[in-house]
Amino acid sequence: MGTGFLRAEEPAAPPPPPPAEHHAHRGEMRGDFEKMAQELNLTAEQKIQIEAIRKQTRESMKAVRSDSTLSDDQKHEKNRDLMKSEMEQIQSLLTPEQQAKAKTLRGKHGHRGPADGPPSPPPGEEAPPPPPAAPAK
Repeated sequence: MGTGFLRAEEPAAPPPPPPAEHHAHRGEMRGDFEKMAQELNLTAEQKIQIEAIRKQTRESMKAVRSDSTLSDDQKHEKNRDLMKSEMEQIQSLLTPEQQAKAKTLRGKHGHRGPADGPPSPPPGEEAPPPPPAAPAK
Protein backbone atom coordinates (compact mmCIF):
# COMPACT_ATOMS: atom_id res chain seq x y z
CA MET A 1 0.00 0.00 0.00
CA GLY A 2 1.06 3.55 -0.64
CA THR A 3 1.78 6.08 2.05
CA GLY A 4 -0.94 8.46 0.92
CA PHE A 5 1.59 11.18 0.03
CA LEU A 6 1.80 12.52 -3.44
CA ARG A 7 5.12 13.61 -4.75
CA ALA A 8 5.01 17.23 -5.86
CA GLU A 9 5.89 17.54 -9.49
CA GLU A 10 8.26 20.24 -10.64
CA PRO A 11 6.21 22.97 -12.30
CA ALA A 12 6.67 22.91 -16.04
CA ALA A 13 8.48 25.85 -17.58
CA PRO A 14 6.06 28.21 -19.26
CA PRO A 15 5.90 27.78 -23.02
CA PRO A 16 7.66 30.39 -25.12
CA PRO A 17 5.44 33.29 -26.15
CA PRO A 18 3.68 32.96 -29.48
CA PRO A 19 5.56 34.62 -32.33
CA ALA A 20 3.16 37.58 -32.54
CA GLU A 21 3.59 38.30 -28.81
CA HIS A 22 7.36 37.98 -29.13
CA HIS A 23 7.39 40.48 -31.99
CA ALA A 24 5.14 42.85 -30.05
CA HIS A 25 7.72 42.85 -27.24
CA ARG A 26 10.41 43.65 -29.81
CA GLY A 27 8.33 46.64 -30.95
CA GLU A 28 8.10 47.77 -27.34
CA MET A 29 11.89 47.59 -27.05
CA ARG A 30 12.24 49.63 -30.26
CA GLY A 31 9.99 52.30 -28.73
CA ASP A 32 12.15 52.32 -25.60
CA PHE A 33 15.26 52.77 -27.74
CA GLU A 34 13.71 55.63 -29.71
CA LYS A 35 12.68 57.36 -26.48
CA MET A 36 16.18 56.90 -25.03
CA ALA A 37 17.77 58.16 -28.27
CA GLN A 38 15.64 61.27 -28.15
CA GLU A 39 16.22 61.96 -24.44
CA LEU A 40 19.98 61.49 -24.81
CA ASN A 41 20.03 63.52 -28.02
CA LEU A 42 21.99 60.79 -29.82
CA THR A 43 23.63 61.66 -33.10
CA ALA A 44 22.72 59.72 -36.25
CA GLU A 45 26.12 57.99 -36.05
CA GLN A 46 25.57 56.96 -32.41
CA LYS A 47 22.15 55.54 -33.30
CA ILE A 48 23.65 53.46 -36.12
CA GLN A 49 26.46 52.17 -33.88
CA ILE A 50 24.11 51.36 -31.01
CA GLU A 51 21.67 49.54 -33.32
CA ALA A 52 24.58 47.42 -34.60
CA ILE A 53 25.64 46.58 -31.02
CA ARG A 54 22.06 45.68 -30.06
CA LYS A 55 21.63 43.52 -33.17
CA GLN A 56 24.85 41.61 -32.42
CA THR A 57 23.73 41.07 -28.82
CA ARG A 58 20.31 39.76 -29.95
CA GLU A 59 21.98 37.34 -32.37
CA SER A 60 24.42 36.15 -29.71
CA MET A 61 21.62 35.67 -27.19
CA LYS A 62 19.60 33.70 -29.73
CA ALA A 63 22.61 31.43 -30.28
CA VAL A 64 22.95 30.92 -26.51
CA ARG A 65 19.24 30.08 -26.14
CA SER A 66 19.48 27.44 -28.86
CA ASP A 67 22.72 25.90 -27.54
CA SER A 68 21.56 22.55 -26.15
CA THR A 69 24.98 21.85 -24.60
CA LEU A 70 24.43 24.58 -21.98
CA SER A 71 22.41 24.27 -18.79
CA ASP A 72 19.78 26.90 -18.01
CA ASP A 73 22.14 28.42 -15.44
CA GLN A 74 24.95 28.61 -18.01
CA LYS A 75 22.61 30.21 -20.53
CA HIS A 76 21.49 32.75 -17.94
CA GLU A 77 25.09 33.58 -17.06
CA LYS A 78 26.15 33.93 -20.71
CA ASN A 79 23.16 36.15 -21.48
CA ARG A 80 23.92 38.31 -18.44
CA ASP A 81 27.52 38.68 -19.68
CA LEU A 82 26.26 39.61 -23.15
CA MET A 83 23.96 42.28 -21.71
CA LYS A 84 26.79 43.67 -19.57
CA SER A 85 29.05 43.81 -22.62
CA GLU A 86 26.32 45.54 -24.62
CA MET A 87 25.88 48.15 -21.89
CA GLU A 88 29.63 48.78 -21.72
CA GLN A 89 29.92 49.12 -25.50
CA ILE A 90 27.02 51.57 -25.63
CA GLN A 91 28.38 53.58 -22.71
CA SER A 92 31.72 53.93 -24.52
CA LEU A 93 29.91 55.61 -27.44
CA LEU A 94 28.24 58.25 -25.26
CA THR A 95 29.64 61.62 -24.29
CA PRO A 96 30.16 62.22 -20.54
CA GLU A 97 26.97 64.32 -20.53
CA GLN A 98 24.99 61.54 -22.25
CA GLN A 99 26.42 58.96 -19.81
CA ALA A 100 25.26 61.04 -16.84
CA LYS A 101 21.82 61.52 -18.39
CA ALA A 102 21.55 57.78 -19.18
CA LYS A 103 22.35 56.91 -15.57
CA THR A 104 19.66 59.32 -14.37
CA LEU A 105 17.13 57.87 -16.84
CA ARG A 106 17.87 54.29 -15.75
CA GLY A 107 17.21 55.26 -12.14
CA LYS A 108 14.08 57.22 -13.05
CA HIS A 109 12.60 54.34 -15.04
CA GLY A 110 13.61 51.68 -12.51
CA HIS A 111 16.12 50.06 -14.86
CA ARG A 112 19.47 49.04 -13.54
CA GLY A 113 22.10 48.04 -16.00
CA PRO A 114 24.63 45.39 -15.00
CA ALA A 115 27.26 48.09 -14.46
CA ASP A 116 25.09 49.88 -11.90
CA GLY A 117 25.69 47.32 -9.16
CA PRO A 118 23.33 46.44 -6.31
CA PRO A 119 20.90 49.07 -5.02
CA SER A 120 21.98 51.18 -2.06
CA PRO A 121 20.30 50.47 1.28
CA PRO A 122 17.83 53.05 2.63
CA PRO A 123 19.43 55.88 4.63
CA GLY A 124 20.38 54.78 8.13
CA GLU A 125 20.51 51.07 7.26
CA GLU A 126 23.50 48.89 6.55
CA ALA A 127 23.84 46.98 3.33
CA PRO A 128 23.09 43.25 3.70
CA PRO A 129 26.10 40.94 3.50
CA PRO A 130 26.85 39.56 0.04
CA PRO A 131 25.43 36.13 -0.73
CA PRO A 132 27.77 33.17 -0.22
CA ALA A 133 29.81 32.13 -3.24
CA ALA A 134 28.32 29.30 -5.25
CA PRO A 135 30.29 26.06 -5.06
CA ALA A 136 32.39 25.25 -8.12
CA LYS A 137 30.84 22.72 -10.43
